[in-house]
Amino acid sequence: MPASALFDLPAPVPVPAAREPRRSGITVLSYGLGADSTAILLMFLAAPWRYGLARDLSDLVVVHAVTGDEWPDSLDYVNRLVLPLLRQKRVRLVQIARGGPEDADGVVVLDDSRAPRRIFAQGPWRLSDELRLAGTVPQMAQGKRTCSQRFKGWDLDQWAEAEFGVDSFRRVIGYHAGERGRADKDSGIQRELNRAAGRTICEPFYPLIDAGMERAAVEAYVLGMLGEPIRKSYCATCPFSGVCASREAHEARLRAHPHIAADVLRLEYVSQALNERVALYGTTSLRKRLTEDGRNTAVLDAFELSLEQAPYAVYEVRRVYHAARTADCREQHGKSCSAPRWWCRQPRTDACRTEHPAGRFGPWCSGPDACRGVAKKGQAWRSVRTVWEGSRAGAQQHVQELAAEHAMQLRRGEHSGLERAHYLDEGDGFPSTSAYLVAAPAGVRDKQRTRFEERWTQLTGRAGTVGEPVRKLPEPAPRRRTGGVPRIRQAKTVGTVTLIA
Repeated sequence: MPASALFDLPAPVPVPAAREPRRSGITVLSYGLGADSTAILLMFLAAPWRYGLARDLSDLVVVHAVTGDEWPDSLDYVNRLVLPLLRQKRVRLVQIARGGPEDADGVVVLDDSRAPRRIFAQGPWRLSDELRLAGTVPQMAQGKRTCSQRFKGWDLDQWAEAEFGVDSFRRVIGYHAGERGRADKDSGIQRELNRAAGRTICEPFYPLIDAGMERAAVEAYVLGMLGEPIRKSYCATCPFSGVCASREAHEARLRAHPHIAADVLRLEYVSQALNERVALYGTTSLRKRLTEDGRNTAVLDAFELSLEQAPYAVYEVRRVYHAARTADCREQHGKSCSAPRWWCRQPRTDACRTEHPAGRFGPWCSGPDACRGVAKKGQAWRSVRTVWEGSRAGAQQHVQELAAEHAMQLRRGEHSGLERAHYLDEGDGFPSTSAYLVAAPAGVRDKQRTRFEERWTQLTGRAGTVGEPVRKLPEPAPRRRTGGVPRIRQAKTVGTVTLIA
């Protein structure tokens, strides 16, 4: 007699076959509020059939990624002159923003409407929030717009994946005819992404380039269609503001919005306090530029007032500068080096290469002085600890008192003019270390790598900081995973208040 089961097992559920990718027929315009994307939008509204769109524009989705630091006059321009046209034509506008500092926080849809009433000024997590916590300004190393990718590109990609799944769509970017190089690079990146995915994710489309319209023609077209000149759209903290707008236009905008200017200047002030070499334009600061024009007095006064009113902190900033990995190390050990040899951080001299040629398992050399070249600067580890909090005057006095107590050198920065109390200076070779105390507005997160103290003690013989940290370092939180699936949250607006679901 067969044994009876206590519980009936459910019938196996057939796994549905993966659906074949197909073309969605949807065109997505990445709308940045500036002249280029506004011109494209107006062209689509005026004659959609010329661009392969339905006459009722039901196959067009306009998506705006909210960074939280757009100029108020750009928001006002679009609210007054562009949104009424979208409402009239019933065009779908989706406004999205990062949900938080981690990718696992997902993307928040602030609004998804065919009758939009306003462009959102900010979402739950702004670019400036991230910069303020890190004590830095946007980086412009090698011309890469990493902040744009993190607060715009990533949001748009996540939303598109959730919206279209495996189906492809047409992606419209506002490069004008003078930016063919950027468009070619963008197309190349997209081709590689499509190849890696084994399907067509999207097809780039550049209407302004196809129309041969350069920047002047774009601005003239928008002026003719809307009756008002459009201003450049970019974040107030943008390190490319010298490219996004002329210096004259940018400084005029700062004068029109002195409270925004003061915020940007304070952000730069903190960044330079923690790293002398990191101003808004590399080693050239926005503050220096503004002081060169007497018309900016009101802006600089607002900035100085904001410093006086801000709560202050004394930060102890320590750095460990590692030696860079050598070409031999990368060739022999690949991307990571778990068992470094001396030649992994010090390049071999020509004499060493002649006398000790590399074998199958790397160079066979014990490393006499004649074989060791000069190490190059590699990765830097930074530790930031808050060791005092209070007023501006109190913080500056505390730095001077610690300097006197521990025989530190008080020096002003070459570019910033900020006073620091140095007790370790970077050496000539690598690895090396440096350390100082500096007073600056409070708000920077205490942070260092897990193994920083171990490495610090190895190189300096010191244990910990000179000042007494006001709080313990936060426990390292496990990294939250996304599971490879985009997390899209819907915001709910009640009156003028937006609630994040």
